Amino acid sequence: MIKYLTRYHPHYITALLYMLQASEYKPKDYSAWYLRTKDFSTVARRRSLVMTTKAKLLLILLWGLVLIQVMCFAIMLWIWFASDEVGWLIMAGIVTLVGPFVTAYVVLFPLWLGQIVIQRPKQRRLIAAAHQKLAAHKGLRIAVAGSFGKTTFKEVLATILSEGKMVAVTPGNMNTPIGISRFINTLTGKEEILLFELGESHVGDVKELCELVQPNMGIITGINEAHLITFKTIERTTSTIFELADFLPHGPVYKNAESELVRKRAHKNDRLLYSRRGVNGWAISDSTVSINGTHFTATKGQKIIWAESGLLGQHQIGPLVACIDIADTLGLSVSQIADGLKKTKPFEHRMQPRQLHGAWIIDDTYNGNKEGVKVGIDLLCRLEARRRIYVTPGLVGQGEKTQTIHTEIGKQLAAASIDVIVLMRNSVTAYIVEGLRQAGFQNELLLIDEPLQFYTNLEHFVAAGDVILLQNDWTDNYA
Repeated sequence: MIKYLTRYHPHYITALLYMLQASEYKPKDYSAWYLRTKDFSTVARRRSLVMTTKAKLLLILLWGLVLIQVMCFAIMLWIWFASDEVGWLIMAGIVTLVGPFVTAYVVLFPLWLGQIVIQRPKQRRLIAAAHQKLAAHKGLRIAVAGSFGKTTFKEVLATILSEGKMVAVTPGNMNTPIGISRFINTLTGKEEILLFELGESHVGDVKELCELVQPNMGIITGINEAHLITFKTIERTTSTIFELADFLPHGPVYKNAESELVRKRAHKNDRLLYSRRGVNGWAISDSTVSINGTHFTATKGQKIIWAESGLLGQHQIGPLVACIDIADTLGLSVSQIADGLKKTKPFEHRMQPRQLHGAWIIDDTYNGNKEGVKVGIDLLCRLEARRRIYVTPGLVGQGEKTQTIHTEIGKQLAAASIDVIVLMRNSVTAYIVEGLRQAGFQNELLLIDEPLQFYTNLEHFVAAGDVILLQNDWTDNYA
């Protein structure tokens, strides 16, 4: 009952607006979150509302709806006092009970109307303009697809190729038809290389994007259970990502051999299957990893590259050598490639190290897949530390495999040389704990109820010499 009453607290309106914003104003996701929520005083636990112009307008609308309900309630009470008819009192009670629910759903109407009348026609014009502009562009188009690793591969490749070519690359996670179209419409026409990241959450997404960008070369970085909630089966995920290879039946498509699902789908003699061992004649040797980056030697015939990269982890070698081969194929010299490799560094929230009071914090909070968890644990175990600390809320979007995957994560953690495991308490925590129990974990385990408070006060938790890995994020719209 107390939790139900949070719908009448002033924070309720802010909570609704936060839910809309965190759900990217998608009615289906917002509604599902709303129906799951019992206590609205704890909605924004991990992040906070960003007061954009859109948010301000919706906030005015929400409070307007509340004001209308209050006025209706007051009028009904006044009529009841004046007429002594109990029906008006009952109606006032009904308004009080259903008012918060009406507010929560009526706010979706202007969003729906705006999409129909303004947003969708505008998007169609934007995509059409992008099609027309790209058709006249002479630059080589490279597309990157996969469940994970797309952004890092794209940025690394852009960094290396920029040593000898004019390169334009889709910024950040701009990997939808709208985002890519906006990027295309900023091009000058002088670019020699165009790099596109292709997003996917439903069957046909990659095919649609391929039809937009018309790639000449492709890279498939890996496949896992990400977006399994929408794809339903891993086979559909695989088929969707391989829509890139289907679009380029005779063109070069690099594929990550260290991803089991990619390896199974690819031809075993494919010369463009890349791994930490090499690709297309390039052989890797003398690899080392430290908190400062990854070093290795790449050799192909008479060509030798002593690679130095700021990226962390043995798992980065495969993508790096694939980028070496692409750059070599496109005519960059050995020295240009080596110089480009030296400029590669971790990207924001992706195996990004920073120091805090003598401890090393590795921020991998944008990781959201089981392969990332595996390589993160491996990296943590390879680094010298007073204490090795692993922090995670678990993974979202794993569908029917949620329990199996998180139990396995618990077993992997128990088998590693980790001194402290910190879990952000949510719906998957029990599965990780069960995996730890089954594998006989004996070290320190902490369960955190307030993630934002923990991350904000991290300096009070770590000490000089510690290495702490923060892996994955868990937004408030997941239980």
